[in-house]
Amino acid sequence: MESTSVVFVGGYGRSGSTIIDLLLNRVPGIVAVGEFRHLFGRALADNELCSCGKPFRDCEFWSAVLAEAFPKGFDRERIQQAVTNVNRLVMLPRLRWPRLMTASMRADAQLYRETFAAAYRAVAKISGADVIVDSTKYPIHGWLLSSMPSISLSVMMLVRDPRAVAYSWQRRRLRPEVHWEKREMPRHSIVRSAFAWNISNSITAGLQRHSERYRVQRYEDFIAHPQDELAVVASFALGKPTRLPAQLFDTQPHIPHTIAGNPVRIGSEQVRVRDDDEWRTMPLYKRLLVDALCFFGMRRYGYRLRIK
Repeated sequence: MESTSVVFVGGYGRSGSTIIDLLLNRVPGIVAVGEFRHLFGRALADNELCSCGKPFRDCEFWSAVLAEAFPKGFDRERIQQAVTNVNRLVMLPRLRWPRLMTASMRADAQLYRETFAAAYRAVAKISGADVIVDSTKYPIHGWLLSSMPSISLSVMMLVRDPRAVAYSWQRRRLRPEVHWEKREMPRHSIVRSAFAWNISNSITAGLQRHSERYRVQRYEDFIAHPQDELAVVASFALGKPTRLPAQLFDTQPHIPHTIAGNPVRIGSEQVRVRDDDEWRTMPLYKRLLVDALCFFGMRRYGYRLRIK
């Protein structure tokens, strides 16, 4: 069976993957699907909005994908239970050393692999794309992908200054994809965000030895030079030198079909690339706290500890 090429975007949330997703989806040969691990939960069960603006179950693209992937039907609740059971940090040692798994864990992991392998194949066929970009970010999903024989996996670690990430997780923002009620995005403390940034980046970095290709992309570099950096990312995704289409950053009528992710994706004909530096207004003691908690990671990825 021919393998399906997938680029897993790893790291931690609020690192800018949605903007990069929307732009990569405009490059011939690439299709972005958003945070794909939410396919059977937030998308299918909750019926959140696809980025095209329609509820997931009314979206023609996703209806075609599910019909192609599961012509005999599927047990959504059982699949989502397997996804929930497997997507836990405590599962990482078991994924690396399968002998540690119980019989039920092995059954959940196998169902996870088979289901998502079928879903990726269907996305590739329906979209006609050569490469699927999955910006799930949650690292356990990436480790599951690395154990799927039918997936040709590339990993892009997307990293952003942890102070900006921590600040973003404290902001109040509505979730427009939840179209049946008014609901805000979850908010986390500075300490929780800092620890999660460390853990997610560290586990994602471990995928370097378990993927065909691996690279680190700093969000700040992309914001400073979007044209050049996006060309590099697109070339990495496609595995060959790639020139961006003319007017790629302009307003376009084409809307991708991504799930979950940042609210900016809904109705995304126009994609604004700008430096969101509001985090610099964060109180000094909070910035110093993040500096202390993320010291080694910040040095590793080239972030200065003191920024005026």
